[in-house]
Amino acid sequence: MKSNCNQHTTARVITPHIPTTKGRNSMIKTLMLSTIFALGTCAMAASAQAADATMDHGKMDHGKMDHSKMDHSKMDHAATPGATEAAGVGVINAIDATKNQVNVTHEPMPDLGWPTMTMDLPVTSAVDLGTIKPGDKVSFRVKLGRDKTYRIMEISPAK
Repeated sequence: MKSNCNQHTTARVITPHIPTTKGRNSMIKTLMLSTIFALGTCAMAASAQAADATMDHGKMDHGKMDHSKMDHSKMDHAATPGATEAAGVGVINAIDATKNQVNVTHEPMPDLGWPTMTMDLPVTSAVDLGTIKPGDKVSFRVKLGRDKTYRIMEISPAK
């Protein structure tokens, strides 16, 4: 057998494309701008989250928030079927004695299927609003009226 060692093959060398100085500067500039944009977006999101966590609802004008016209029956998250009364615990944010209502951030109310939320709730005439103030943690009972509006029937300092 004869060897084919005398035959030469041509090897093709492939070199990667190396951008020119102008091309490298453009790539670096694009990378820097993308990084700055990403960091700015993260900072804005963190700032918004922190602001929401420290929001003082007691200083907000809740006068334009009319929750009395809300259809609470659509807020069913595994509620007790047919429940028209429930107990709740929350923090008073604002009191509007002229409208006989309070703004409260309450814990979940499973009997009604309500998650934790902040809302204006009307109170009945049996509730003495002079016994509570913004910032108070309270226990309360709500009842669904004939007009399909939940009202606070009783309220007292939480234990």
